[in-house]
Amino acid sequence: IRYAAANDASMVDGHAKNHDDQRRRLEDTSEDNGVYICLDENACYVGEILGGTFTEECSWELTKVELETGNNVGLVAKGVGGGLGKCEFGLTDSCVQTCDGTVQTNQPTKTPTTLQPSKSPTISPSGEPSESPTRFKTKRPTMPLAPDVLPQDILYGVDELNRVKNILLSASPTSGQALMDPSSPQSQAFAWIYNQRHDLSDEELIQRWVLASFYYGTDGDDWVVKDGWLTSQSECSWYGVSCLNGAVSKLELEQNRLAGFLVPEIALWKKDLYVISLGNDYDAPSEEKNTFVMPLPSVLSELTYLKFLNLEHVGLVSSIPEGFFMSLSHLQSLYLNNNAITGFLPRSIRHLSSIEVLWLGGNNMDGPIISEIGHLTSLKDLSLENNFREDSSGNRGFVAALPSEIGSLTNLEILSLADNALSGQLPLQMGDLISLRQLRLRNNFFENQLPTVLGKLELLEELDISHNWLSSTIPPEYGNMVSLTTLSLESNYRDQNGYFTWGINGELPIEIGKLKNLQHLRINDNYLTGTLISEIGQLFLLETLHLQNNFLQGPIPEVYSNCVMLKEVLLEDNSIDSQFGMPEGICRLPELDLAKVD
Repeated sequence: IRYAAANDASMVDGHAKNHDDQRRRLEDTSEDNGVYICLDENACYVGEILGGTFTEECSWELTKVELETGNNVGLVAKGVGGGLGKCEFGLTDSCVQTCDGTVQTNQPTKTPTTLQPSKSPTISPSGEPSESPTRFKTKRPTMPLAPDVLPQDILYGVDELNRVKNILLSASPTSGQALMDPSSPQSQAFAWIYNQRHDLSDEELIQRWVLASFYYGTDGDDWVVKDGWLTSQSECSWYGVSCLNGAVSKLELEQNRLAGFLVPEIALWKKDLYVISLGNDYDAPSEEKNTFVMPLPSVLSELTYLKFLNLEHVGLVSSIPEGFFMSLSHLQSLYLNNNAITGFLPRSIRHLSSIEVLWLGGNNMDGPIISEIGHLTSLKDLSLENNFREDSSGNRGFVAALPSEIGSLTNLEILSLADNALSGQLPLQMGDLISLRQLRLRNNFFENQLPTVLGKLELLEELDISHNWLSSTIPPEYGNMVSLTTLSLESNYRDQNGYFTWGINGELPIEIGKLKNLQHLRINDNYLTGTLISEIGQLFLLETLHLQNNFLQGPIPEVYSNCVMLKEVLLEDNSIDSQFGMPEGICRLPELDLAKVD
């Protein structure tokens, strides 16, 4: 039924409560501003016109529309005049269908218009009279919103319904199609918010709608914790939501069983939202993990003031769009590790001028580490590890040599490039990484000599270049890395499938004795020669000594028993003569778990 008034009369509006299978969606294909409601064909309804003083004749009509086609199939009732004009009508001929139509002289009223079935009345406030109502003129009906979107009990009338809709569309014009789809998160959120408080400012109404859309888009009913969500409480008190000056600034819902997708309307928070944390801890229970099996949402690139983004271990697929980072100059921490992201590093990464933490490890990415990485001069933690896949995918992870521009990252503290297919010689510019504390390069194809310039890294605590293709001695300059706790150079010797490398060869430098903080020394499975040096006995914090499978000679220095923290001493498969056994002092060390020598 369309109920529209001409001239200065107010429109009759309302909604009759009925069953879902008696409701149909009517498409919005006309510019007509009539109001549409669905009626029970077995009920009679009373329509009431509440108007005021009229300077000229006004008329109104109720028209029956066929649901399947939208065709105008007949007039139900009409009237002339305003004021308390009433008529009883229905979809059949069993109702009275008479109208008063007497013009009243009272001032315009704000009293709600009602449209109610005679069997079970439903009150539907409509707001103030329309200034320029439109008569029914088109073959297909006009719908402010699909009937399916309307709540079962309209509390505030269709005028208010349209007012709320217009507020939302003025903020997010691209949401119109989603609002017309009753199954969409945006439409479900609209139906919810329409039945809530209407004393909100436009900004509050929009904010609650976006949050509710986010809730429905991520299967909020199945969340582990959802305290406060979709209640009358302030949205700033909802679980995982934080606000700054009344605007949503943080969404923190890690491992909360979110599933689905992120609605594009969160882009409306581009000036306020600076934290999104929806990832999972690596060891989070599977029944609590968030799951977004989708490409990286492009809407995130519109959040220009975003500082923290955590989507680790949530199931992201596809590649990072080339221009994704162009507007994220404020981003400081990005966690996209342990997903299924593919493709190359986008060159727009150079726009991350504020980035401090960049984790892209545990994905399926490949290609070179591009020179644009050198623009990230604020970077402190870079993890691109574990992109190599030993499966049918043939993915080799990051390949080729490290760019010399990596030396520009003078604030870098952690560099983890392990488990890829990087090759070539380590660039000399790595000696410029003066803030570096952890350097993890294991399981790659780095070749040739160890750079002596790494000895300048006095803050370095962990150096792991194991399982590569090096042919190098240990530079004595490495004795200057006085903060070092772990030195791992094992398994660089290769003699297989036509490939040969000498690994770590030559004699152990006596400068190792200067590494007073060293706890783990692993140089096994290489081509070390010469005798075991006594200077290792000066490493009083040493816990792990792995020198097995080399060509080292004895005897085993008794001073190794000074390393009272030793737990493992592995010296087997060397050239140590059988007359040289393990010194008794080592065997009596209180922490010792394992000691082996041929």
